[in-house]
Amino acid sequence: MASSTVGTTSQAVQFDETDARNLLVVTTDQNSPQGFVIVRADPAKARILTLAVPRDTVVDYGTREVRLHELTAEYGIPVARDSISKLFNVRIDNFIEITYDNIEKMVNYFESGIIMQLNEDLDHHDESLSISIDGGLRTLTASQVVKVLRYPSWRGGRKQRADIQAQLTSALINQYMRSLRKDRADDDFSYLVNLAKKTDILVSHYISAKTGLDYLAERNDGSISSSVSLPGEYKGSGDAIRYYAADDVKKTLKAMMGW
Repeated sequence: MASSTVGTTSQAVQFDETDARNLLVVTTDQNSPQGFVIVRADPAKARILTLAVPRDTVVDYGTREVRLHELTAEYGIPVARDSISKLFNVRIDNFIEITYDNIEKMVNYFESGIIMQLNEDLDHHDESLSISIDGGLRTLTASQVVKVLRYPSWRGGRKQRADIQAQLTSALINQYMRSLRKDRADDDFSYLVNLAKKTDILVSHYISAKTGLDYLAERNDGSISSSVSLPGEYKGSGDAIRYYAADDVKKTLKAMMGW
């Protein structure tokens, strides 16, 4: 470990690429996988990137191609994680599954909503969802966050609906992963893990990553995290629609994400 020397409030610590951690966040709604976000915490580069992976992304499983949400529903997140790792040529250290209902609880726990930029007006009303929020910089309440996640009418279609998952994740990190919450970090970790429907995160994982996470929190001025959109294209339509990652996705993501 010698690629980056950084100062903390109490000591000098060295970080390199081996200190980066990749977390797969899977969001579900009514038992259906909705969002897939890879969160890369990289203390050597003093940044946290979030990569949105559309739920319709095609991955290999055995001798067949299958969409990510279908693979997850049928075989579970560990199998989906391994398929993503193979597609992107990246190690995913841990995963966590969280329901939309528990995302609402999480935002309530942090008490001040989520501040984020909405690039368009949101307006949709039917039996399952009623939402009306003007575009611009907004402080979203817990219930509004879930409505934004469920919003079906983005101008950018399915891709934008996928990307908003990563954008909200980055907004949450920028707002709450701060040095001001350092004394509450252990409690925050316990609360978030307990909200998980499923996870393989252990206390030992948290302890091994804590020095890097503390450093990132100290360096966070409100913009340490940014979101990345997966390059590729949709093919097909309706229930058969699929998202194919770009042919050079491994090389592209290595440059974009730094893994």
